Amino acid sequence: MNHQERVQRMLRSFEERVQQISQAQDKLRELQGTARSGDGAITVTVSPAGAVLDLRLSPDAMKRSHTALQQDILKTIRLATANAAQRMDTELEPILGEHLTEAKQAMNGTAG
Repeated sequence: MNHQERVQRMLRSFEERVQQISQAQDKLRELQGTARSGDGAITVTVSPAGAVLDLRLSPDAMKRSHTALQQDILKTIRLATANAAQRMDTELEPILGEHLTEAKQAMNGTAG
């Protein structure tokens, strides 16, 4: 393989990687995780990073003590975050393949 062929091959590889990153970014913008408490009184939607995007409480949720409500909300947020993480893996693995772990570390600020 001559020098020009190697350069062309590197450029194609780079272009494919850029396309993969663009597809991954599109998926991440759409991705959310949702969970409901066991009794359905609390519904939480989060981003893959765990940011709460929506919190819904039914009238039944308000029948709990404030500490029970707090604990149930936090538990439901954790479930929604786990759901978002699983969905992220499912959606991005076909796009990023072996680079999925690297991308997740970068998202979480733990790359290095």
